[in-house]
Parts: sequence; C-alpha cells; structure tokens
Amino acid sequence: MSSSRFSRWAILAAVALLAFAAAGTAVAVQVTEEDVPAEGQVGEDYTATMTLGELYQNPDYTSWTLRGETELEDVTWTVTTTDTDTGNQIDSQSFDGQSFNYSNIDAEANDANQVTVEVTGTVPSIGNFTYADEEEFVVASLTQVREGGTSNEIATKQAHHFTSESQAARQAIGAAEEAIGTAEEAGADTSTAEDTLESAISAYEGENFGNAQDLAERAQEEAQSAQNATESTEQRNQLLLYAGVGIVVIALIGGGVYWYRQQQDDYSRLG
Repeated sequence: MSSSRFSRWAILAAVALLAFAAAGTAVAVQVTEEDVPAEGQVGEDYTATMTLGELYQNPDYTSWTLRGETELEDVTWTVTTTDTDTGNQIDSQSFDGQSFNYSNIDAEANDANQVTVEVTGTVPSIGNFTYADEEEFVVASLTQVREGGTSNEIATKQAHHFTSESQAARQAIGAAEEAIGTAEEAGADTSTAEDTLESAISAYEGENFGNAQDLAERAQEEAQSAQNATESTEQRNQLLLYAGVGIVVIALIGGGVYWYRQQQDDYSRLG
C-alpha cells in the first residue's frame, strides 16, 4: 500500500473516531428557550421559565425522569409537556419544594416532544457578600435521570441577588471605579482615590453598606478632584507656553522694527 493511500485511510479513520466520540457524548436534552431574569432582590418574588427540546435525541433516552433543584424559597414548580407537531398539551403537573422529580417523559407512552419548566419563589438571602464576583443563587438546576440511576446535567441557571442597601453600595463603588478610570486616562494621580475605593470594597464585603457607599462617593470625588487638578495644570502650562511664544514674537517684531529704523538712518546719513 502506498504512503499516500495509507495517509488517506488514516485520516478517514481519525474522522470516524471523532464522529463516534461526539455521538457518544451528545446531550439528549437542550434548552431551546428561556426567560431567566438576571437578578432579583432578596425576599421578592421571582419567576423563571425554561423550555426543553431534543428530548429523545439518543435512543437510550426514550424514557427518563426530569429532576429539578433550586435555591429559591417558598417554591412552586410547574412542568408542562407539549406535542409541538400538533400544539396539544400532553400533561401538566405542579410540585412544591426546592426539588421535584417528573417521570412522565416517555416517547412510547405519549407524543410529548417539549417540556416547559416554570419555577416561582422568593429570592433567598445572601450568605457571603463579595464585590468582585456578584453574589449569585441557583435559579434552577435541571438533570436528566435514567433508569438505573445514571444522570446527565441539562442546565444550571443562576442569577444575581441583592438587598436595597447592597445594591446602592455596589452602584456607588461602580461609579467610583469609572471616575478613577477616567482620571487615570487624563493622566491624574489617583492613588488616594484608589486607597479609599479599597476601603469601600472592604466595607461592602463586611456588610457595612452605608459606610461602603460613603467611602465610594468620597473616592469618586477624590478622583474627580485629581482629574480637575491635572487639567488645570495642563491649561496653566498651555497658557504659559502661549505667553512665552507671544513674548518671543513681540521681541522678534521689535527687533525687526529696530533693525529697519537703523537701516533707514544709515541711508539718510549716506545721502
């Protein structure tokens, strides 16, 4: 067998192996639509919806159970199955609590090819405040469970949660960061503002939100003052430069006039 033919067969074999591996790891269920709010205030009502398709992509998945978990509190789940070919609703069940198991997903028993999961509850409290990474909670973690206990994670959706005090402090810190960045671009020395900002972040993570907001506002003012001082210095230097240029120009003009008059006097004496 020639080397070129061997190379061609080697390439085909590699492609086949990759295709087989991809098929073996394919996820049967896909989130095709979702309405998951990005954030919610602690203690407030919160509702999210996810629609699942490709329910039976793999033949081994023709009958399975959907498991859901959440960190929301006072929770109600509503699971609805639909036949998208006809638009008919096949089934709808509700569950209370932070987890549920829905087992009526069976390609042979019904014509359902779409599952819609709605979860409603109240936004949970925050255990640990961190500024760099927004505080998040699990809205819904959906898992496909098959007979025998094997399972595949379908999706995990998270959202930012906050209190009114933490949100006000976070917004103030964000405004200070923006002001410091603008001042730095203008060439200002922002070291004082940066130190104050670090103190604001520490206060935030210590849940002293009022102090964090005050410090962040001070950092913003310090950054703006540093920027104003830099811009004033630049303007003053510009004015001094213009004044210096003006003096040179006047001197040149005066020197030129003096030279001209001297030349005229010399011509008069010669005449």
